[in-house]
Amino acid sequence: MKRELTIGYVTVDDPLDRRTWSGINNFLFEALRRQVTEVIPIGPLRPRPVLFFCQVVNQVRWRLFGKRWNYRDSFIMARAYRRTLRRRVAGMDLIVAPAGLCTMALLDTQVPIVYVNDRCTAGALDYHRILTDLTERSRKESLAVEQCTLENADLVIYSSQWAADAAVASNASVKNKVKVVPFGANLTEAPAPPTERVFPPAELKLLMLAVKWEDKGGPIAYEALQEVKRRGQAAKLVVCGVDPPEELDDPDLVREGFLNKNDPADMARLMEHLRTADLLILPTRFEAYGLVFCEAAAYGLPVLASRTGGIPTIVQDGRTGFLFDLEANGGAYADRIMELVRDPERWQAMRRSARERYAGTLTWEAFVHTLMGYVDEAGLISRER
Repeated sequence: MKRELTIGYVTVDDPLDRRTWSGINNFLFEALRRQVTEVIPIGPLRPRPVLFFCQVVNQVRWRLFGKRWNYRDSFIMARAYRRTLRRRVAGMDLIVAPAGLCTMALLDTQVPIVYVNDRCTAGALDYHRILTDLTERSRKESLAVEQCTLENADLVIYSSQWAADAAVASNASVKNKVKVVPFGANLTEAPAPPTERVFPPAELKLLMLAVKWEDKGGPIAYEALQEVKRRGQAAKLVVCGVDPPEELDDPDLVREGFLNKNDPADMARLMEHLRTADLLILPTRFEAYGLVFCEAAAYGLPVLASRTGGIPTIVQDGRTGFLFDLEANGGAYADRIMELVRDPERWQAMRRSARERYAGTLTWEAFVHTLMGYVDEAGLISRER
């Protein structure tokens, strides 16, 4: 039974478009609609005159100084959003603002605010490559805007312990309203539970899903493939998304290319790879969260990944996969792969545990259920219609 509530769902981008923010805006929106009577989309938000001005200023700064202005998280944009949102959120029972760092910073409203994100700027500025080329002034402004949002929100939901810890470290006073709720897999329907199958197969299938070869640890995954074969286990590495460097001419490196999740045929092909792979390998250099790990869990696919960012919240080391320090090379990954080859029952157990992790925690239904539990715990809803 749906809860009798009206939620204002505030997003900078179109919440109906699955191409924005890795599909999170849309999947969360749809999950809320399944559990709440009325979810009103308030977005996309495009204060065009201000946005155009910011884009021009940013281009000038880049050309003159080789540094960017993170205008998307600036006070000038926050003021523009405040003017736009004041009247539009009136009368709501609750505001849910995914990736609403700037939209919620200066919004003055009596409606309770739930701010949702996968990263904390204070923890990401010197972590993720895309945030390392900001001007010093922009860095300080981004941090200040985030502090306004953390103070203004009634409930702060992060998808990982990594992000939550960074937020509390930046402002201890918000500790009690910061919660960790893992995002769900972006799947329109749950796949059938994995069935027992022969392992190891004659040829091991390693799957890598990535759009950037170096950033996602492609060289390490390729080295792991070579090392596994050197130790006598036939294997192939199927790479979806990015095209590996041409000089890597190993026939066991399968170049699947980019698969568009909005295209039914491509999506079906991607799901087939997840269903038939033996291990997902992704030695990524940085990762705020990693929805791909949730999707792998849905298919009962054990994971080999870096111990970085939000990944440890999703992947349980030794239970649903193995996590590695960033310094680990392909040989270290191969060591774990060969351990599973020699112990098939452990691989089978990891498959079962991964699927259990998905069913119990890594779905959008579970996310909304937990979020609303925290809303109730905080007493944010004073009335229900």
